[in-house]
Formats: sequence, structure tokens, C-alpha cells
Amino acid sequence: MTLTEAKRNFLRHCGLVVNLSQNTLRAYGSDLDDAHRYLGQRRKLEDIRAEHLRGYIEHMRLQRHLKETTVKRRLASLKLLFVWAVRERIIGDDPFHTLSERIRLPKRLPRALDRSDRECLRKALVLRSTTDDFNTIRSKTAIHLLLDTGIRVGELVTICLRDISLANESLLVQGKGDRQRLVYLLQKPLYRKVEKYLACRRSVQTSSDRLLVSARGKPVSAVNIRKELRGLCKTAGIVRHVTPHMLRHTCATQWLEAGMDIRYVQKLLGHQSISTTEIYTHVSDQGLREALFKATGGFRR
Repeated sequence: MTLTEAKRNFLRHCGLVVNLSQNTLRAYGSDLDDAHRYLGQRRKLEDIRAEHLRGYIEHMRLQRHLKETTVKRRLASLKLLFVWAVRERIIGDDPFHTLSERIRLPKRLPRALDRSDRECLRKALVLRSTTDDFNTIRSKTAIHLLLDTGIRVGELVTICLRDISLANESLLVQGKGDRQRLVYLLQKPLYRKVEKYLACRRSVQTSSDRLLVSARGKPVSAVNIRKELRGLCKTAGIVRHVTPHMLRHTCATQWLEAGMDIRYVQKLLGHQSISTTEIYTHVSDQGLREALFKATGGFRR
């Protein structure tokens, strides 16, 4: 079986049997495509050896200067393909078993907005202009949801109208691994923004049942949200590059710093393992400075 055939069958297995999300399937597909370009799409799966994998690692590191996180993710996707191929008895040996390469990732804390940038962004979300059209209202609503609920941007764009309940002040979110969870619209500014958006959405002609649509009635993509977030941050005067996932980090950090039980944070974020949530238990530099300032009696030089 060639790499191309193996990739196609593996992704079909992941979609139909394992029931992985479309986002995960696209990520696997992209990683495997990259490996195939180096290894050769017509190469037989059983002909791949550990030395080929080492060559691929060196190619990513030395020639393309990819980050270790990228190298590790692409190898992980390729490794899953070989695990599947051995289990399906397509090949006898897994070349990863004799691969001694270790990829050490730097320990990095999640990047969250500091207090100043957070306040600037919130002000930009609250300010309303007479020129705010439907797309602007929808864009601000989307960013407000990211900032106050901690949902992933991929989850946000797949929310449907039936998933939202204003009466219960909640959203039903379809997370990773098809796991469902509820997030809540308890903050009044967020609730009102969602309520206003839904009222405006009724006037939009669309056949889509997605919560977020454009003025033309087309579903909004994650790429659109990222672009709109960059635009709003520019308007707010935020210099640093801000991503939707940073808003998730910001939300989680705020919850924990406010004293919320980590098990509740885990449930709201949709983490399967609490060890994933524990990376947010760091104290932000701003919070550390404020705590130290109070502890020393508020003296400054």
C-alpha cells in the first residue's frame, strides 16, 4: 500500500470509526501531506524505515527551521498512521519502534492578555457606533463570546441556533472528540450583546442554522473571526498580536485568579484531563506584581 492510499484509508477510519471532528481530520491530513511530500507519495508504506524518519526530522529542523512543536505534531500524526497500519496488519513493523529521536519542547506558559490590553479590548467591544452594521455587531458578539466563555474558535463557528438558550443563559458546545458541554451567558454585557445579535439576525435571509452568519447569510469561518479580532485589536490600540486562543487563555486565567475551583474550569473549557487545565494555574505577571505590591504595604521606589 502506498502512502497516499494509506493516508486516505487512515483518515476514513478516523472519521467513520473513531468519529474525530472535521478540524482534527484536517489537521491530520495537513501533517500527513507534509510528510508525504518529503517521503514520496508513491513510496510503499512497508518500505519506510527509521532512517527515513530521521531524515524527515532533520529536513524539518535544519532546512526548514520549523519549531519543535510543529516537528512533534507532524511526527505524532505520522506515528498514528503507522500504529493504525500495524493494527490493521497492513505492515508488520512500525519504524517508530526503532526511532531513538527525542523532541524536547520548551516549557511555555499560556499567553494571555494582560490587564491593560484586556480592558482596552472590552472597551472596544462595548463602544457602539452609529455606523455599526450587522457584520460589526456579529463580529463583536463573536469576540465577546470567546473572551467571556473560553470556548475555542473552532467550537464557536459550529454553534447552531438550536444550541443557544437565552432562557437558561447557556450555549451547548460541541467540543473535541464530539464531547458536548454547556457554557453560560451569565455576564449582563455578554447576554445583552447575544440577545441584540439574535434580534438582528432574524432580518438576515439565510438557509444556514449556524449562529454566526454574515450579512449575506453565509456561515462565518474561524479565519473570518481571526481577521476580525486583529482588526478590533488594532482599533483598541493593542500592539501585540492577539489570537482567539489567547482569549481562551485569558478567560481561564481570570477564572482561576478569581478563585474558581479548577474542576469547574476544566468542565467549562472542555478538557478531558485536569492536567491540561493545570497549565493555567500560573499567576500572571500583573497579578504577581499586584500581590507583591499589597504584601509590601504598597511602597514604591
